Amino acid sequence: MVAAAATCVGPAPARAHGFGQRYDLPLPLSLYLFGTAAAIVFSFVVVGFFVRRAPRTHGYPSLDLRGHSLGRLIASPVPSLLLKLVVLGLSLLTVLAGFWGSTNPYQNIAPTMTWVIGWVGLAYVSAFIGNLWAMVNPWRTLFDLTESIYRRVRGGRDLSLRLEYPGALGVWPAFALLLAFTWTELVYPSPAVPAHIARLLVGYSVLTWTGMAVYGSHAWLRHSELFTVIFSLFARFAPTEVRVLEPALCERCDAHCRSGDGHCIDCYDCLRRAGSQQWVLALRPFGAGLLDSRPVSTSTMAFVLLVLAMVLYDGVLGTPEWSEIETALVAFMPSFGHGAAIAIRTIGLAAFWALFFGAYLVVSAMMSAAVAGNRSTWEIARSMALTLVPIAIAYHLAHYLVYLLVQGQYIVPLLSDPFGFGWDLLGTAGYRVNVGIVGARFAWYAALTAIVVGHIVAVYLAHARSVRIFETRRAALRSQVPLTALMVVYTFVSLSILAEPITERRPSVQPAAAGVGAVNVPGDAVLPEAGTGRMLPVGVGKVAKQRLTYRVLGSAFHDGTPMSAADILYAYMFAYRWGVQNQAEASHYDPIVDAATAPMRQHLVGVRFTGTDTKSKSFRVGDVNIVRELFVIDVYTTSAPVDPEQDASLAPPWSTLPWHLTVLMEQAVSRGWAAFSQAEAERRGVEWLDLVRSDRLNRQLAWLVATFERDGYRPDSLRAMVSVEEARRRWTALAAFYQAHGHFLVTNGPYELKAWWTDGVSLEVFRDLSYPLGVGSYDAYAIPRRAFITKVEGMNGRLRLFADIETIMKFQRSYEIVREPLQAVSPDELQRALPQCRYMVLDAEGKVVLAGTATPSEDATFQMEFDGRLAAGRYTAFVEIAVNGNTMNADIQRIPVRIGNVR
Repeated sequence: MVAAAATCVGPAPARAHGFGQRYDLPLPLSLYLFGTAAAIVFSFVVVGFFVRRAPRTHGYPSLDLRGHSLGRLIASPVPSLLLKLVVLGLSLLTVLAGFWGSTNPYQNIAPTMTWVIGWVGLAYVSAFIGNLWAMVNPWRTLFDLTESIYRRVRGGRDLSLRLEYPGALGVWPAFALLLAFTWTELVYPSPAVPAHIARLLVGYSVLTWTGMAVYGSHAWLRHSELFTVIFSLFARFAPTEVRVLEPALCERCDAHCRSGDGHCIDCYDCLRRAGSQQWVLALRPFGAGLLDSRPVSTSTMAFVLLVLAMVLYDGVLGTPEWSEIETALVAFMPSFGHGAAIAIRTIGLAAFWALFFGAYLVVSAMMSAAVAGNRSTWEIARSMALTLVPIAIAYHLAHYLVYLLVQGQYIVPLLSDPFGFGWDLLGTAGYRVNVGIVGARFAWYAALTAIVVGHIVAVYLAHARSVRIFETRRAALRSQVPLTALMVVYTFVSLSILAEPITERRPSVQPAAAGVGAVNVPGDAVLPEAGTGRMLPVGVGKVAKQRLTYRVLGSAFHDGTPMSAADILYAYMFAYRWGVQNQAEASHYDPIVDAATAPMRQHLVGVRFTGTDTKSKSFRVGDVNIVRELFVIDVYTTSAPVDPEQDASLAPPWSTLPWHLTVLMEQAVSRGWAAFSQAEAERRGVEWLDLVRSDRLNRQLAWLVATFERDGYRPDSLRAMVSVEEARRRWTALAAFYQAHGHFLVTNGPYELKAWWTDGVSLEVFRDLSYPLGVGSYDAYAIPRRAFITKVEGMNGRLRLFADIETIMKFQRSYEIVREPLQAVSPDELQRALPQCRYMVLDAEGKVVLAGTATPSEDATFQMEFDGRLAAGRYTAFVEIAVNGNTMNADIQRIPVRIGNVR
């Protein structure tokens, strides 16, 4: 166990918990903003010059997919029935898991299915494939099934009352539901709790089925069912459509179907009654469904603007500016308590939509003025509303694409274990989520592309609508200037919001005043006292050779407690308390801790905790705010700057153990129950400290934890940093962890110890999004691969090496290590393995004269050229090949090298 304690202060990579790499834009953000604005303006000019006639509303080119095998398969009833049953089953599973599954949102399928798959995923399907929701809507499936049974029982009578839907309502019910949905996602404190999701789904189901029973399924779904309205809106942009050629066949269609345009769109009552020759499944140009010549209702216009506003408001909530405003406002509302932030965000949501709505009306008024009042402000506003849909889709794509690609992977293990009971129904419970599947570079350019393309499409659609509704082409062009200006403003705002979490404002670990002169250590920096570990100010006049600024990304420990500054600084205290002999407390010393921490103690001058950053690395997962704390710490050392990574590994300020577990271990050693190292245990005649396998020690530790929990114990050195209540919460969490797991080995990382036996252990995935590295991140260390030199070809001044490397064959949760010649390894596997030849050349006197590395050449061999780099003579090269940087138990070969004509 001393190894774990030593890692608190031992050498480690400088990046620590490096998630979501920082991406420095190759150009200043301002250039991107003005460049995209210029692209929108240029597209306006191009469209205005070339598009002189409005495209026909329904005369666009289309391809009937029923003439192809894939189209016939899609149109056949069996696939649609299977899809309906699958979606219905997943919906019921979501509700059941919400009520009876694990309360942990990451071990329960309800949050992922609702917020990731249902909301984000289906939105993209609707926009870029077609209106799948109209077919698989589970509320409609259950209602139609119930109504069908009711008709048979009641002799053909409908279950629905089929009252006439009030035209004045429009889609205002859907608008209100979208506002409530957005509030739940962005404002409600705990919408990720599975039970809350289940209750909301049950309540929404009752409302939906009641509306369908009163007004009929088609009328209610088309006007009031939130997901039908929003997905149908997005589907107008999609490249597929369903058209019924004879709307008179359906007596239940509303005015939209009987308006005289010759066809009915997405009416499944019509589809059910139409013959196979009377409806068309067609492929059409993107955005063609938005060319409808008729103005939309005021409620639909308000709905479109709310879709726009809610996505951008989600981005605004994550900006430092909003955080500062919210903090300032909360300070003026002390009587509200925790409800202050909720009230502020609720008001902000309504105000944000009102701002969008007002800005759009002002622009519509300007458009009306530009055409001398030939069209009223409201008429123009309703006529142009659908042209904003591509922008709404673009914003949705920019904000949620990376979230879908990363968080959406969790559906794979959750399908095997939807309730979090430890099942593996489909054999996918062990799936490793790759949180690094995309990076900041991809996120930035995907968002940039989506927003620019979305606005350009909107420019085209707005011009096409203007040409249709205004009398002259010149009037149409004049009318588009204010709307194009509004789009430019939207672009500036959205890209500025998106850029903030991608392009960080602060640098990562970096040496200050590297290698030049001396660095003055601030007087408020601290250094642990040798032998006691108490943090003492270094005082004035201290000088170091360099300062390293670390930004340590905190994460949750396995007992659920979050990392704090106390965890980081207590690691230093431990090193000075147990690594230095103290005459007053001779038992507080371990030679192994001394040896492990000696380099750090030799060079450390001071440590200064400068603050906590909770903005740049925090993010939102659907409805959950994941707050990641970056602890900013300055470390001053006497070591001269050599290499940033090497310098940063000397005294890194991060810990693998929480402070309360370290304190518990110290207490066990101080009371003579155990020792940190095996050597010291043998010398003292006590146990070697084991937090897992020693039942006797665990019983003693459990008693000690209960005592500390009652007293809120924390060591004297932490009293200024940790309150009694915080300490009590720590000990309570540790006690609960022991009760649940039967051991005290609490660390941080993506795996926790589940079970153990004589010759092995079982690790369980620790799913907590505060930890930045995904499951499987440590496989390179858990299963270190080796390489073997199989053949050496030597010519004068040159070496050519052939090698085998180990590759890993994965079968579900089992691994098989296979040794293969490098030439037989696939390019993808070779890229993942990153084999590297490392060599060192010694002369006849044994002095190192050359060292370096070589990568595989095109023929998958390693070639090293020494001629011209070494003088004539005889040398000895020591060569090894590392796979993924692993040099453990390396195959090192000694190879004679001759340069020039030497005997």
